[in-house]
Formats: sequence, structure tokens, C-alpha cells
Amino acid sequence: MTRLPVIVCVATACASATIAVAAGRASAQQVIELPAEDRSLAADFPEVYRVGDGYSDWDLFSRVASLGFDSLGNLHVGDLNGDELEVVVVDPDGELVVRFGRQGEGPGEFRDASEAFALPDGRTLVPDDGHFAYHVFGPDGTLDRMVRYPGVRPGHNAPLVETPGSYPRMRLVDRWRGDLLLRVAHVWDMQRDPETGTGSFRIVDGPRTILRLELDGEEASESEIARAAKPYEDAEFHFGPLPGGAVAFSDTSAYAVKIVGPATDRLLVRAFPVRPYAENIGALRNYFKDGFRRAAESRDGAEMVAWAGGIDRLLGMIDDGPVPPGDIHQIEALKTTWDGLIWVGRTPDDGFPDYDFLGMVLGALSPVQSGPRPRRPGLVDVIAPDGRYIGTFADTPMPAAFGPDGLVAYLEVDELDVPTVVVRRLPEEVR
Repeated sequence: MTRLPVIVCVATACASATIAVAAGRASAQQVIELPAEDRSLAADFPEVYRVGDGYSDWDLFSRVASLGFDSLGNLHVGDLNGDELEVVVVDPDGELVVRFGRQGEGPGEFRDASEAFALPDGRTLVPDDGHFAYHVFGPDGTLDRMVRYPGVRPGHNAPLVETPGSYPRMRLVDRWRGDLLLRVAHVWDMQRDPETGTGSFRIVDGPRTILRLELDGEEASESEIARAAKPYEDAEFHFGPLPGGAVAFSDTSAYAVKIVGPATDRLLVRAFPVRPYAENIGALRNYFKDGFRRAAESRDGAEMVAWAGGIDRLLGMIDDGPVPPGDIHQIEALKTTWDGLIWVGRTPDDGFPDYDFLGMVLGALSPVQSGPRPRRPGLVDVIAPDGRYIGTFADTPMPAAFGPDGLVAYLEVDELDVPTVVVRRLPEEVR
């Protein structure tokens, strides 16, 4: 796959209709059909605080690259200013706890880091592709230790694209176990000329797996816990951790949420009409054109769009792209709460999934996750892993992060591309 068709491939992705479980799972799957009719939920979430308004010397962000809560309700913000990452931790009242992180070669300094993860015990985990390691910081911002990527030994000097632990991936904290879950949907394929030694690489689809990353010892380890039935497609793939080592995920165009865990194999479905891409191709192309135009007008996206040949070239690629097979995805987002419920963002009946256009541009037109972003309001279902349907919010955005005691964080960006994080509190029935 070359970089130019990637935009169209991501735009028109079609997923398989079945999900496979990692080897060794029980084969008997429980299928639960959720009610087809929505039960309305009130989306009146009171605001607790907001940060990023610039009222204090620390309270101004450049680009929010990551958001997460620890078990005390402290919010950990990964703020990316150019290539330099800083971690800002604020308490449940929105007051500064600590800020730390900078580029450099010394202990606790970053070579190539772009996101930070709040561990339940208050520590912060920062993946660093330059060091091929995870930095682990204590609650006070001091370096606790470094854990090498899987397969990386001391003195490792292989290129980044030849280091599997740094492949494009989405990381989430398992707030019950205190480690990470990884979604690997694409890998780098490095090709070398045996005579000259020069090489080139491309991003290829698959294997669409969910891994558990454990940080015991000096070197991290990864183990597969779930895999898509058709792992080498370019398709939607959403997931979230659940209590007891389980995981919820969806990788189909249908409304289907799989619950996989120790002695658990359950499929939650809702029966909604399908909408083939082929019957909506004109509207789809216009939707993508509008999205890339907005990305090109942003502060962060303008330079990358120019590097790619300009906005007209990108729009032409969309017009020339093939008509995708299959149906429009019915699930556009999936997250889990601290109390173990599942929030499912549904694609509008007359629209398309809420694609991260700026993320695709910043990822050099490749399918790389770019972190939290403002989400459009839409239909959000709340369901329990045991198959209970709680209800549906009719017009609310999916939160960027969930915290304890019903805390949720939303990311807003003003007309000058200045980000603000707004923290609200959920009612008990949907936590």
C-alpha cells in the first residue's frame, strides 16, 4: 500500500462481519440481541472544571496529545508543543499537581515521545520511540524506571521501522490491572536492497490484534488476547478494557460488540438497516473533501498538507478513488467507563463515521492514531457487558477520557486551534 491510496482506503474501509477470538478461548459464544428501539437518556452533565484557558502560567496547552485519569481523579494531560512533550497533572478541582517532561538525553528526558498514560496508582507512563522504552514516572513527576520495548536489548540501534514494539498502535490503560492494552491494526513493512543496503517502507494492513503489555522487569512483554477473523483488512477496529482482564471490541460494519475474557465469549448486537457504500459514494466523497479542507485550514495540518502536494491533490485523490465494497459502519467509537459500562458511538443514519481527518494528515496520510480530538454530537448507547441495555444519548459527543466517580473529559478547540479540556460528571446510572 502506497501513501496516496491510504486516504481512500481509510475513508472507505469495509470490515468483516465476524470476529475471531484468540486461540484457546471457549468456542461456545453467547449472542444477546439488544432492543432495536432507543431508550432516551438525559445528557445534562454538570461541569466540574476546565483547564487550558490560560488563566495561570501553566494553564495553556499547545496540542493535547493524550488524556487520562488516575484512581484519585487526577487528570494527566500530555501536551505536545512541536516535538516536545510535557505532562501536566491536575487534581479533581482543576488545580495543578505537577508538570514534568522535556526533550533530552538524560534520565527521564524524551527523545521521541508524543503521549502519556495515567496509571491507576497515580504514576505516568510515557512511550519513547527514541529510547525504545517506556518511562515510568512517580505521582510527583520523578522518574521511577525505564522499561525497554519488547525484544529490545541494551544497545539496540535498529531503525524504528524494524522494531515491532514501535509499530503504529493505539494504547489504552487497563485501569483494573494497571498495565496497557494495545490495538495493532497496521505494521511497517521494511524492504532493503541487498546490494546497496538502502531501504524503503510502507504501512500495511493487519494483523488487527489486541495485545496486553506487561511492564514487569527491565523489558516489557506482549501477549495476544483477541484477533479479528479477517486480520489483514483496512477496517474500523474499536476496543476498551473491562474488569477481570476482559476486553470489549468491535471490528464489523454491523452493530456488534464482542466481550472476550477469562471464560467469557459474548456478542452484543442491535439490528439496524444496512447502508451500502456504493449507494452513498457521492455523499461520502463530499464528506471527505470537507474534512480534509478543514484539516488543511488548521494550524497543525496546513504544513503537512502542503508537504503532500496541496489540498487540490488530496481532493483529486478522493475523486479518483474506487467505490468501496460493503456497508457503512454502524459503530464509530467505543469506550469503557471505570464502573465497567460500554459507551458505543453510533454512525448517523444519514451520515458517515466521525473520521479523524487531522489525525490522518498529521500521520502523513497514514492510518495512525493521533490522540484525543473534539467529537461531534451524536447517538451514544450505554450498555453493560452482561447484555443489559441502559439507554441512548440522542445528541452528545463521546468523551475523550473517563475517570472515577463519573468524571469525564472532553476536548474543545477554539477558532485559533487553542485546546481546552472540560471535565464533567456523569449520573450514576451511566458510569
